Amino acid sequence: MPNPARLMQLALAYRSSAVLFAAADLDLFTSLSQGPRSVESLAESAGLAVAPLRFLLDACVAEGLLTTQDGAYANTPMTDAFLVRGRPAFIASGMKFAEDLYPAWGHLAQLVRTGKPVVPPESFLGDDTAKTRAFVYAMHERAKGISAVLPHGADFSGRTRLLDVGGGPGTYSMSLVRQTPGLRATVLDLPGVLEVTREILADNGFADRVDVRPTNYLTDAFGSGYDAALLSGMMHRETPENCRMLLRKAFDALEPGGMAVVSDVFFDDDSKTSPPFATYFAINMMLMSDEGSAHAKTEMAAWMRDIGFERVDIRPMPPPNPHTLVVGYKP
Repeated sequence: MPNPARLMQLALAYRSSAVLFAAADLDLFTSLSQGPRSVESLAESAGLAVAPLRFLLDACVAEGLLTTQDGAYANTPMTDAFLVRGRPAFIASGMKFAEDLYPAWGHLAQLVRTGKPVVPPESFLGDDTAKTRAFVYAMHERAKGISAVLPHGADFSGRTRLLDVGGGPGTYSMSLVRQTPGLRATVLDLPGVLEVTREILADNGFADRVDVRPTNYLTDAFGSGYDAALLSGMMHRETPENCRMLLRKAFDALEPGGMAVVSDVFFDDDSKTSPPFATYFAINMMLMSDEGSAHAKTEMAAWMRDIGFERVDIRPMPPPNPHTLVVGYKP
């Protein structure tokens, strides 16, 4: 008789996510950033109930999020680096976005039955202020890691005008402007998203070198005179037809010799069976967007060549970064 242990593990896996989300929501890792503390001390300072807090802390220990010794709890190096508010690598806003999507995954069967998203896409793109803010800051935190290595996959040196299509928080633009003397950037995105983007740009001191332009990139013109275009983390929301249309608009906005960079989570090839991360990513996009999925890097490269880009190249990002770059140049 086969062992059902794996089935039970999968059936109860949500509990691990719930422990992480609750601890992040309660900001326990920040509370422990100054050193080990007892459950009583944490409960008193944060106004929490001792008995359930103790079990939550013990669950965090079981999940490898905390350590404990002599009745005191402490952060692990991982949580101390990534889940303490104010630290450079803080990613708890990304955890909050994942938590907002948590209920949607409980309706995966509904998606398969209906073929329609179970979360209104507009709720993350301006209609719901709190969810939009959480979404944009989550994208900001995720993009910080990608933006740090983006120039290693595409050389922006000598470029002066960057078009950042669907640029969300403007993180890539800020990073590229910081690293590229003489470069200015324009972020195109929806008005509700750009309300948060302006705040991020101002907080980071880039409001003078990164402009924002409220735009529906599917219907509005991109303009002209750019020598670089970045389409990052947005093609997975679009149909193949829309992807080709966006590549054409980017092509038309570029000056001769201009470089286009598509950065996204891709399947390895047109069979769309690997890697597994792309499969889960595609499901996630279908749960929260009308046309969301994931494309193959091979088909994105083919679309770019069909549009007229030359020297099209597929460039993987270093692990654990999930993005791949597809780069091409306008003749």
